[in-house]
Amino acid sequence: MRGTMAPPKFTRLGSDCFATPAQQKLAAMRRKRLNKEPNRWGQAIVLDLLWGAGPWLVGTCALAVALWAIHENVDGAPETFRKVDAPVAIGAISTFSAFLLVSKIQANLACNSTIITEFSNLTDSLINLSLWVKSQMVGGKRAVQTMNLPDGSGGCYKSNKIGMTLASVPYAVKYIGRGVDIKPEGLPLGQDEMLVQKYREYTTKGQLGAEGSMTPFVALVLMIGEQIDQIQRGENKDSEYAVLFAQLNAVTAAKGAISAVSGYNPPYILDALLFVVFILYLALATLSDLIPNNGANAIWIAAIVAFCTIVFFQISDRYWNPMALRSKRSGQEPLISKMCVSTELAITAVFSRNNPFPLPIKEGEEAPPADTASAFAQGFRLRFP
Repeated sequence: MRGTMAPPKFTRLGSDCFATPAQQKLAAMRRKRLNKEPNRWGQAIVLDLLWGAGPWLVGTCALAVALWAIHENVDGAPETFRKVDAPVAIGAISTFSAFLLVSKIQANLACNSTIITEFSNLTDSLINLSLWVKSQMVGGKRAVQTMNLPDGSGGCYKSNKIGMTLASVPYAVKYIGRGVDIKPEGLPLGQDEMLVQKYREYTTKGQLGAEGSMTPFVALVLMIGEQIDQIQRGENKDSEYAVLFAQLNAVTAAKGAISAVSGYNPPYILDALLFVVFILYLALATLSDLIPNNGANAIWIAAIVAFCTIVFFQISDRYWNPMALRSKRSGQEPLISKMCVSTELAITAVFSRNNPFPLPIKEGEEAPPADTASAFAQGFRLRFP
């Protein structure tokens, strides 16, 4: 006789909130996602120096030691070293290599700044979209039904499907920029089984025929579009409907700008030639000037030259993509991770409000206009300055 499966055990977290062990595990992931460890920036700076400066300093010192040993121990080496002393040629190589390094450093920092700016535009558009959606919500529709979910700290919070999907977008963009696989259970939508299944349906290879699967961002945008359609179904509000999709367009525009900046790479040969030109300059300068004029002191002098030039570029190259920075070990303020967390909290706050206008209307004042996003935004600012 077959045994029957035991029903899941529920833990009471509030008056109207219960959670199974699996749901509590997902809630713990939420708590970890929203409570980042403090940034150990001191350790990050040490690692920047270790991985950015270390290889070049070691390589430069090794080259200088080898050339100094040849100069001191090989017959005829000093005369040969003097024959390669060409100040005009070395000066030209030095000038060009310095120009290349400064240009690359500026490009890396500009890329860093652009990605952070566009990521801010992305999160602002998502919050703005949530305000518009909140103002258009009509009860009884699946996408807007409020759910009580465990928060991972022994309590509950309120949200709905579209709010969870909107809050998942910044994390997806960050993980795409970092180049890691996305586990939907770790996103805000991971606490809703139906949303996880829909996400997997759109992103699993082979589900869309010959074209293959959708990218995570496209899948989330499609899910948001479907949820907006469901909210607007049966409503005669074409202008509001158009505004909602205009805000969604702003989200995709910001993502497009981020992808354009982070995905662009100059021809590989140019990066290779940058290193070739600098190594050539460093070798010629050490061979023709530093060792003949400074002896063994050329070893540490050459290391200082490398530190004051190529090392700066190497460190800037570690920060060109701020989406790849870990929030607990970053030599720069982890703004991307902080924006993801603040956006999730803001969107959750928007959809957890049952009444967008909690403040009483005084006698003689006009009530805020109903069903407008600007009116709801006014109430939101009053409650969340």
